[in-house]
Amino acid sequence: MPRIRMAVLAAAVAVWLPGPAARADFKVKLPDAEYQELELETVGNYGRSGNPLTDNEQSFVHEIEYGLTPFWKVGLEFETGRDPGPGNHFKYQQTTLENWFVFGEAGQYWVDPALFVEYGKAALAHAPDELKFGPILRKQIGPTINTVNLFLEKEIGDFAGGGRMSFSYAWETRIATGWVIEPGFQAYGEPGPFGHFAPINEQDHRIGPQLFGSIHQLGPGTLKFNGGILFGLTPAAARQTLRWQMEYEIHF
Repeated sequence: MPRIRMAVLAAAVAVWLPGPAARADFKVKLPDAEYQELELETVGNYGRSGNPLTDNEQSFVHEIEYGLTPFWKVGLEFETGRDPGPGNHFKYQQTTLENWFVFGEAGQYWVDPALFVEYGKAALAHAPDELKFGPILRKQIGPTINTVNLFLEKEIGDFAGGGRMSFSYAWETRIATGWVIEPGFQAYGEPGPFGHFAPINEQDHRIGPQLFGSIHQLGPGTLKFNGGILFGLTPAAARQTLRWQMEYEIHF
């Protein structure tokens, strides 16, 4: 077990591959860090639209996460995908180092807070690296568990375009029914540069129903999964986006 832990830590802090996706994945990040827990995760999406400029968007992301301490979790993410529009091809786009800094135990405060920071190293030629950061907040209201991500993103490196940081958000509401499968919804948006948002027809906003489930004691760990469909609310978004997420957790 110690060798596994050291290998995960070394990979998370030292491995970098030579770019960024327009949108790496549709995933709501949670304010959790389980000490000595290894997580293997895959997230995918496929967007289709009547507009050829927003059609055939694809993303497949694989990730390894590990709880280094009760308040700090790291993740190493490998991003592949295809940007929407004609003539684009499926490519390896970016390698990303992620960090969750969790403040307190779940339910300790009025809201469960965490700080998320990630650095994405571009794999595509002449593409900028990326720095993304911001708060993760979770609040249970009645039977609903509500989580929001509020992130700022900045291009950095030799090929950075400069300008303002861009803003994005992700929202998840899950109804804790106690059933094997629980209902809910997710919403995602990219309004544009922070403090100077793009015209509404150029913003990307999507929302739709999702199903959430978990299978405990599956081998040595727990399998968690969720998925559903997102509907584009603006012309810049794909009309429908199918998304899914699977995560296998093993506690050492």
